[in-house]
Amino acid sequence: MMKINGFGKKMTAKQLRTKFERQDSCDETYFDELKESRKWREPPEKALRFENLIIQETNLPLEQIEESRKMLGDALQLCSIENEIASFMKRKFDAKYGGHWQCIVGRNFGSHLDPIQFIHFTVSKISVILFR
Repeated sequence: MMKINGFGKKMTAKQLRTKFERQDSCDETYFDELKESRKWREPPEKALRFENLIIQETNLPLEQIEESRKMLGDALQLCSIENEIASFMKRKFDAKYGGHWQCIVGRNFGSHLDPIQFIHFTVSKISVILFR
């Protein structure tokens, strides 16, 4: 993504970051905090407690429901941001059950879907929709 600085020169996001990292007035922890804000905060042991994992709605068979819960636990342990969790769940379901599975993970989104099969989880403040 290109940004334009005050003098009309176009700079990439990487160039802007390098520029701000070199400035004395810029706090060095800013970019680390920015990365941290996108990470999953709760440890999986806490997030996957029975009272925190809620299946909102589904039409999957019981076997696939249990498998999706296990895969979500694995995803939370291995992945640090929502995009990685969604990619992990999609790849695993594609490999195990075939077809074209899609996954949406996030704190705030809207959707209108007409899927053949789906499951909608809520884990703490994160919603997960896995469908095809």
